[in-house]
Amino acid sequence: MQIQRNQQHDKLTAKPFVKWVGGKGQLIQTFEGLLPTHLESIDKFTYVEPFVGGGAMLFFMLQKYRNICKAVINDMNENLITAYKTVRDTPEKLVMRLAEIQREYLSLQSYETRKEYYLEVRKDFNSKNFRT
Repeated sequence: MQIQRNQQHDKLTAKPFVKWVGGKGQLIQTFEGLLPTHLESIDKFTYVEPFVGGGAMLFFMLQKYRNICKAVINDMNENLITAYKTVRDTPEKLVMRLAEIQREYLSLQSYETRKEYYLEVRKDFNSKNFRT
């Protein structure tokens, strides 16, 4: 999956939107020390992330190196890549759906009813094989 840098949103801070087992978030300082020292002096370059997972390294790189003009991300988990594509391609639709789920959840009065609703939404989500 390719991501093009959008100059309009360069000032935004992005962070991983999923927790991922084996995530690189706590290793970023270590990885940063292993990066080539000349990256900031390159005019433009493409960043390739072969195992994006939660995206901690991706978001770090995109925020630190404004000269990344394109990022290519990969992962073995197709549903995860679909999630990234959804965030990239139809963020408004995603936000509307999440707001709808939140409204429905908050309209429920009891803890038990909210728990049942949550479990139902989670079961429905997990039963689907999301593909674009």
